[in-house]
Amino acid sequence: MNHPFKTSAIALCALLTAACNTTTPSKEKTPEENNLRVVTWNIEHLAAKNTEGCKPRSNEELTELQAYAKSLKADVIAFQEVGSIKALETVLDKDQWQFIISNRKDSPSYTCRGNGLTSTQQKVAFAVRKSLVVEQVVQHRQFSDLKMGLRNALEVQLNYRGETLSLLNVHLKSGCFVDDYRRSDKDSCKLLAKQIPLLDKWVEDKSQANAPFIVLGDFNHRLSAPYNRFSRDLYHPNGLANNAPNDVTKASFFNANLMLTGCHPYYPAPIDHILVSNTLASNYVQNSAQFHYFDNMEPKQMLSDHCALSLDLK
Repeated sequence: MNHPFKTSAIALCALLTAACNTTTPSKEKTPEENNLRVVTWNIEHLAAKNTEGCKPRSNEELTELQAYAKSLKADVIAFQEVGSIKALETVLDKDQWQFIISNRKDSPSYTCRGNGLTSTQQKVAFAVRKSLVVEQVVQHRQFSDLKMGLRNALEVQLNYRGETLSLLNVHLKSGCFVDDYRRSDKDSCKLLAKQIPLLDKWVEDKSQANAPFIVLGDFNHRLSAPYNRFSRDLYHPNGLANNAPNDVTKASFFNANLMLTGCHPYYPAPIDHILVSNTLASNYVQNSAQFHYFDNMEPKQMLSDHCALSLDLK
C-alpha cells in the first residue's frame, strides 16, 4: 500500500539532512574591510585614573570614550596627551591592541587651570592592532631634549603589503599660531623653529630613500594655508624653504586633510594633520580623510578638545 505522507516525510528528512550537512561558505571581506585605517587623536590629558589630571572624566564619560574609540574602526591610532600605558587600557582592550608609548623622562607636574588638580604626563603613544606586525620602534628624543616638557616624536615601522611603512607621531610645541614662525619673537615660536628642521630632515631622509611614510599628530600649527611658512619648509625638497616660493608639485608628500575644516566649533582651521608620502598615493583611498565628530559637540561637553582624524589605505 502506498503511503504518501510517509514518502513525503522521508523526502523532507533527506532534504533537511542535506541542508544541515552543507558547509556555509565563508563571507569574503569587502575592499573597505581590508583597508588599513590610520588615526590621530589628541585625547586631552588621558590619565590612568579617570578622576585625576587636568581632564577628569566621570565613569559615564569614560564609557563614552570607549564607545567612540571603537566607532573609529581603526587599525592604528596615534595618540597625544596620554599619561601611561595604563591610561590607554582604560579606553582600549589590551587583548586586541599593542601599546607603544614615548620613553621621554617624566616632566614636573603643575596645577591644572580650572580645577586645581595636579597634572599627569602628556606623552605620545601608539595603539596598534595585534593583527599587525610592528617591525621596529624608534624614539626621537631630539624633539623633547630641546626643553623640559616638550614631547618626543615616536616612530613605529609596520609591515604593510610586504614592505616597511613608517609612521611618525608628533605633538609639537604649542602657542605659535602665526603664518611665519621665523618672524616671531615668542618663546613658543623659537622652540618650534628648532623642532621644524628635525621633522623636515626626517621627511627628507625617508623621501630620498623612497620609503613609504606617514606623519600624523597634533602639529599645533595651521598648515593648510599655502603661504604658511611651516608647510613651505616641509614641501621644499632640500632643507628649509627660506625665500623659495611654495611649490607643492615638488613635495614628496601630500596633506590628506588639506581641504578639511577642523571639528572644534571655535577653531575651524585644523592643527591636527596627516601627511602621506607620494609613494603611498596609489594606496590612499581618495577623500577618505575625515574628522570623527562626537555625539555632543558643545565645546564644554566634548569628550576631548580634539576630534580624531582618520584616513584609509587600500
